[in-house]
Amino acid sequence: MAGEQPETIVEEREELMVPLTTDPNPTLRTAHFLKPSLASINQQPLFKPPSLSSPLTDFEPGEWPLKLVFTGWIDPQKNWKTWVDQMHPQHQSTWRKAGINEAIMCSTYKTRRNHDLFWGLAERWCPSTNSFIFPWGETTITLEDIIVLGGFSVIGEPVSKPLETTELMKLEENLLKLLTQLKKTLKSCHQEWMKRFMGKGSELEHIAFLFLWLSRYVFGQKFPNTIGGNLLSVAIHLARGTRLALGPAVLASIYRDLSLLKETIIASTELRMDGSDGDVLSLTLQAPLRLVQVWAWERFPGLRPEPNAMNHGEPRIARWHGLKRLKIENVRMVLDSAQDCFQWRPYATTMSNWSFPKFYIEKEEWMVVDSYLDQELQSFAQCLRVCELVGIDCIELYLPHRVAMQFGIDQDLPCTVTKSHESPETAWSNYGKPIWNAKLYVPSRLFEGDVTTQYLSWWKQSTWPSQAAFTGVIRQPRSLRRSRRSLWGSTVKKEVDDNAEVPPGFLHKYNMVYPRTSESYLRSSKGKKGDNDGDVPPGFDHRSNLIHQIEKTKQNEAVPRGSEGAAEAANESDVYNTPKMNDNEGQNRSYKAVEIPGLELEARISRLERVIAELKAERLAARFTSITKQ
Repeated sequence: MAGEQPETIVEEREELMVPLTTDPNPTLRTAHFLKPSLASINQQPLFKPPSLSSPLTDFEPGEWPLKLVFTGWIDPQKNWKTWVDQMHPQHQSTWRKAGINEAIMCSTYKTRRNHDLFWGLAERWCPSTNSFIFPWGETTITLEDIIVLGGFSVIGEPVSKPLETTELMKLEENLLKLLTQLKKTLKSCHQEWMKRFMGKGSELEHIAFLFLWLSRYVFGQKFPNTIGGNLLSVAIHLARGTRLALGPAVLASIYRDLSLLKETIIASTELRMDGSDGDVLSLTLQAPLRLVQVWAWERFPGLRPEPNAMNHGEPRIARWHGLKRLKIENVRMVLDSAQDCFQWRPYATTMSNWSFPKFYIEKEEWMVVDSYLDQELQSFAQCLRVCELVGIDCIELYLPHRVAMQFGIDQDLPCTVTKSHESPETAWSNYGKPIWNAKLYVPSRLFEGDVTTQYLSWWKQSTWPSQAAFTGVIRQPRSLRRSRRSLWGSTVKKEVDDNAEVPPGFLHKYNMVYPRTSESYLRSSKGKKGDNDGDVPPGFDHRSNLIHQIEKTKQNEAVPRGSEGAAEAANESDVYNTPKMNDNEGQNRSYKAVEIPGLELEARISRLERVIAELKAERLAARFTSITKQ
């Protein structure tokens, strides 16, 4: 319409800026912020800083009465890579058109689960903001990570797009009949599905291939080793080259499962503290949660193993293929003290055989978003927009304005955004709303954002002790700087008492209060019932469809399967019972197991930088020690 103001995603204005991790004199410069943000800490509506998610208990994860089934984090099955290699030459152009080529290639790589790291991240998850809350800042896995690590498209048609022709609907009907027949004969497992269609050389094989890929590697099913009939229309669309926005649906499932896991961990600690011996909570996690672990490896140098060298043409996830978990003395401590080494923009670093996405440019630039804009830049614009993510069976808030520094953009006070509780169709309409003729700010890949002084003051209200006000304001222009580097010592070994490890802002274990868990998805075997709705987080639906049971079980409980699929289910369902102090390999899974090995040193880091980093580490350790003793 004439005179209508174009939508803007990034706002530019002068502000007093400071680095998040240090406390120097602020500088007055032109900064860029994601919308929506508050111009003042006193601006309405009033809001509170995010709660620092404290360690839920002094119990180790191995002592939690919790059984997890990872149906969305399964290793590539036998002959899967062979099938991918057979299908790739014929269908590569279709996969690229549909935006799934790299995502399919990613499914051929194996990511070994680091349970200690995964538990540590889950403890820090905040369901109300869909983000990790650490003492030093707020972060999350974003659509950008889904693009780079998973290879999924964030633009295109919704995953709920119906089949619109009689031909396609008839094809879906026939395949559903076949799937029903296979289920009756207990031959609908993944391996049997592959045997039936692999090498047939027809369009039906292509659809069956994509159907298995979606069910096993993208949207895990409620029951292990099964094919999801609700994904058949998705497979048919992709086989025809229709670009579907799988990215937001994948991220919605990740957010959903992290929130479920956090709530279940809280419930499991209640059982443990109540002395309910034999009661075990069971939870099925269907999302591709390996992306969360890879996200952490990319950003926390102190928690990752030595990455593989990438070959030309490989997806980025190949860096982590088959690597054994790093033995960490105390995962919680590493996570909570990572402010000087957290990599806000890991994908901006030059790496052999790694091609930057097109939205990583050398010099900042304002661009007009229109139909002529490259798809990768359109995708970057989508990554910056606050919205709701529509999944296969869930809707989740996406709040990039809370973690702007992950995009190379400055951080200001984020506005509170609440879930709309609209229908999936309305939520998708808002997500896919065109932003033509809007101006998009793309930062330099070398730039690392700061925070406003009011944001730092707001953040300290919940996470840091009060400190003196800023003085000596200096006016200076924006500057480019590479990611700050910090080196951990070769080992960290320190004897502490039960409460000394509690970071600033955390409650000591004897002061913790555990919220009750909703009876809508947790049921005690002793018949205890809680409130019907009171413990469901704001904006969240009931989650009874994923938490199967609370049962008396043994650690070596078998997976119930049909006769023919039993062996595969036992090997591939990825059931994880939280172990006791030692697992069957004789390795200690405690958070306080062994040393933290030294990180590899980049050749370009000078001796002076190493000395400075060591001094920073000593100062950091002294700060945490003094705070925790207060």
